[in-house]
Parts: sequence; C-alpha cells; structure tokens
Amino acid sequence: MNLSIYLVTDDRYFQDRDLVDTIEKAIQGGVTAVQYRFKNKSTRQMYEELLVLRELTKRYGVDLVVNDRVDLALAVEADGVHVGETDLPPDVVRKLVGDKMYIGYSVNSLEKLREVEHLPIDYIGFGSVYETTTKENYKLVGIEALKQAVKMTSKPVIAIGGITHYRVPEVLATGVKGIAVVSAILGFEDVKKAAESLLQACRQAMRQKLFMG
Repeated sequence: MNLSIYLVTDDRYFQDRDLVDTIEKAIQGGVTAVQYRFKNKSTRQMYEELLVLRELTKRYGVDLVVNDRVDLALAVEADGVHVGETDLPPDVVRKLVGDKMYIGYSVNSLEKLREVEHLPIDYIGFGSVYETTTKENYKLVGIEALKQAVKMTSKPVIAIGGITHYRVPEVLATGVKGIAVVSAILGFEDVKKAAESLLQACRQAMRQKLFMG
C-alpha cells in the first residue's frame, strides 16, 4: 500500500479529457495510487473504465482504489476500496473483501477519528486540511487537527483537501503517510508536470526532515 501521492478522480476534470491517457500521464509524473471516484456514470461504464485502469495501474506498479463501490472493486480485483459514513460500514466491507484488498475510510473530525479507531480499516483519509473547491459540502479541519490526528491513531493517515505542491512541506511535517489530491494534478493542463512538482516537493520535504533529524 503506497499512498504517498494519491490521485483521486473527479467528474468535473474529465469533461474534455481522455480518462486513461490523463491517468497514465499523472502516473508517469509520480502518482503512486489512483482512486477511481465518479458520481455521474453508469455502473457498466465504470466497470469498463476500471478494467482498463486495472491493466494500466498493474503495468506501472501503482495501486488502484475504488471509491464507494465494493462490487466494482471486487469485479476488477482492485487493490483497495475507500468508503465513508454514508457507504457500507467497514466491518461489512471487510466481510465482503476478506483480505483481498485494503479498506480506506474518510474522517473529518478528531471526534470521528476516535470512533473509527477500532474498525477494520487500513488507512484513514483525514480532511479537508485546507479550503478546497473540489467538494461542496466539506468540513475544514486545519493543519493543527491533522497533527493531532496522526498522534491519535496507529493507522496510516492520508491528508486530503486543498493540498498544493507548496503546502506539501507543512503537511508532511505532521507525519502523515501520504497526500490525496484532485485539483493539484487534474487542475492543470499538463498533469504529468503537475504530478512531478508534487513528487519533487515530497522528496525535498523528506530530505529536509532527514537533515533536521
């Protein structure tokens, strides 16, 4: 499970773009995991796209995670499935997927984090760390809460929400295991270059961390 640069897809960024070509370029730029998340497509269309993405991600040694849809994740043998409060409960998901894949769970407060610590999940998506235009009804948690979240749980925390390449040092300094992004890559015409900028920022931040001891 390598979620260090975790790209999450979004309908609005694929209006005039080829899905597979865009994802491939982002992977070439340094993305380590892709979460397939679309709200306005038919199940058949999502299944067919996921089959192609499964082949692509395998070729590059990158993880494929399916948002919400446990059935689709199982159908294409994804590496992981990501669920939230309004989806199937994680213990039910675990019964369905067994040990075939890992489970991610979204949390937007420290109170919620305490409640989910015992659940059979493998990582926690925590945010929104900063203000974001990607989600309409999001809850801003802030960088201080992110720092606390990392200390509170033994599970890997993935930061999400408004993360850009220049915010990477601040985010990684909290001890998170990865950053989940949408517009920081998909908001640019050259997605490969945008992913490379994030990768560079991550490497620089890690070097700085090692240097500081």
